[in-house]
Amino acid sequence: MWNKDKSLLLSRIAVGIFMAVALFWIVAAPTLTKLFLDFSRSPMQGMSRQQTLLCFLATQYLSLPVAGTLLWNLHRLLQRIGRSEVFVRANERALRRISWCCLIEAAICVLSCLYYLPFLFVAIAAGFMALIVRVIKNVFAEAIALKDENDFTI
Repeated sequence: MWNKDKSLLLSRIAVGIFMAVALFWIVAAPTLTKLFLDFSRSPMQGMSRQQTLLCFLATQYLSLPVAGTLLWNLHRLLQRIGRSEVFVRANERALRRISWCCLIEAAICVLSCLYYLPFLFVAIAAGFMALIVRVIKNVFAEAIALKDENDFTI
């Protein structure tokens, strides 16, 4: 039967897998990007293959620290939830950082639209995720304020 502990474990495993993929991507990005460019038929705004490769690699290597920061904060958030530390300031800060990571990634993708328009879809998705996480962060902030108020009530 599915329960909160299994759900939390699944979330932690998924974060671990994404962390492993990000570490793998650091090394494999040049090769995988070359394969993508060989496969892709989309025009790259009149740029040479080398320029296109450099632009894609720049986007990816700018995105990797952002993704790493997001995943680390998500990992720490899940650790605290696993210890039943849900409505604490550290979780509010983690959610704030996660939302900023989504917004930064949206900006990187908007800039990347200058050479590859399909990045617009990623930018929209990342911007929408930033909004959702920011709303959840605000809910956490209110819950933390209520919890603090109740803790001080005699």
